[in-house]
Amino acid sequence: MELARRVAKNALFNTSALVVGNVSGLFLSVILARVLTPEYFGLYSLTLAVANVAIALANLGVDGAIVRYTAYFSTDIFQLRSHFRYFLKIKILLASLISLVLLFASNNLATIFGDERLALTFAIASLIVFLASLAYALNSLFNGLQEFKYTLLSRIAYEVSRWIFVIPLAVSFLATGAIAGTAAAYLVSLIFLVIIVVRHYSEYIFGETGRVGGKVNTFVGFMSIAGISGIIYAHVDSIMIGHLLTPTDVGYYRAACTIVFALIGFISSLSSVLFPTFTRLTIEDIKRSLDRLTRYLSIIAFPSAFLILYLSEKIVKIVYGTEYLAASSAMFFLSFALLPGAFSYLPTIFNAKERVDISVKLTVSSMLLNVVLNYFLILEMGIAGAAVATVVSRFFTIGFAAILLYKMFSISFRASSVLKPLISSLIMFAVLIVMPEPRSVVIGLAEVIFAGLIYFVVLFGIRGIDMDDFRYFRNLVRF
Repeated sequence: MELARRVAKNALFNTSALVVGNVSGLFLSVILARVLTPEYFGLYSLTLAVANVAIALANLGVDGAIVRYTAYFSTDIFQLRSHFRYFLKIKILLASLISLVLLFASNNLATIFGDERLALTFAIASLIVFLASLAYALNSLFNGLQEFKYTLLSRIAYEVSRWIFVIPLAVSFLATGAIAGTAAAYLVSLIFLVIIVVRHYSEYIFGETGRVGGKVNTFVGFMSIAGISGIIYAHVDSIMIGHLLTPTDVGYYRAACTIVFALIGFISSLSSVLFPTFTRLTIEDIKRSLDRLTRYLSIIAFPSAFLILYLSEKIVKIVYGTEYLAASSAMFFLSFALLPGAFSYLPTIFNAKERVDISVKLTVSSMLLNVVLNYFLILEMGIAGAAVATVVSRFFTIGFAAILLYKMFSISFRASSVLKPLISSLIMFAVLIVMPEPRSVVIGLAEVIFAGLIYFVVLFGIRGIDMDDFRYFRNLVRF
């Protein structure tokens, strides 16, 4: 129970950070989408997609290595300092190099995407790459130390800054202003993190250091492949839509993604908490905790997926307005991404047990599958094809991760942990379908709430959740 409380406490801070980020990011994106219109929102989204790929190149697995070795050497300040300093030097060098490459290549990239307005946004995005790379490195230090309260505070600083800078600049300078405001927000977040490190953790930076073993470079090498593949995986759809279709189509697609992936981020928030925790656990400890975790995340993910599936067009119309209705087809298919999103913690077990090569192979394979599917499906189905490619490749990753965990470590969970929430969600979905079409938002909301009650009644009736679960949650919150 002590372990459960520690994980729950860390999850509280980490989930709070993700809730702040997802809720703030969701509302900011909605307002920004309305301010910019699909055309300029597409330019903004495409620029950020390219910037995030550049950030991945500037990372090369360093952030994951910082988390892993900070957690591993948390009781040995000398080794922790040696490893962190080593990783920080690599990060500064890579961030500087990639930022300059993006800056000088901005005109050529704008030509590739067929819109000269992107040249300036790509140039400004080079600053985002440098600032974000360093901020992520410091956040990784706190994650490794399991000091998630600083992750929360830095996220708050970043989100508040985005509201201060992004919207006003977007009103005046459209997509260019929005990108400049994002760069300013990363600067504020980085300054905040530097102050915290210098004031409270200076011993992890200043002082004598020793040599770092070759095994570290092997770990970083695998993590770099995983990191680059993962970020390409996350943004290749937007980039390919921008190249094969238009930046405006990117705007529609990102409008759909914003809502769906905000929910995925919330549901999968335990992944970053569990990585340093899994590092210290035995396989038997992991087995004992996995079934309960799978069940609880499934209870949230399955009904959420079916609700978005049913309400996709209404959500787009209410949130973004009728000019974004083209996004509803992508949201319809993306709703299924919530299901593998609930199991995104599975690959972290390989990383924590120094079998990062397995997660790398899974990520690279899934990324390649995603690229191939995107090419054919975008040409055939437009942005809906990109959504299908995303869902299929994510199921591929989680499916093979589950198979390999069972074969390598005999780690599995009971089928009922997934089947009972699925059955309850299907009944809820059937109730929604047979209900009359709501004539107003209030009636529609009432119908959704009624269907949600049906879900929990059925779930309780088939013992997908019981009083022991309520007692478990009550004990967890007694920190």
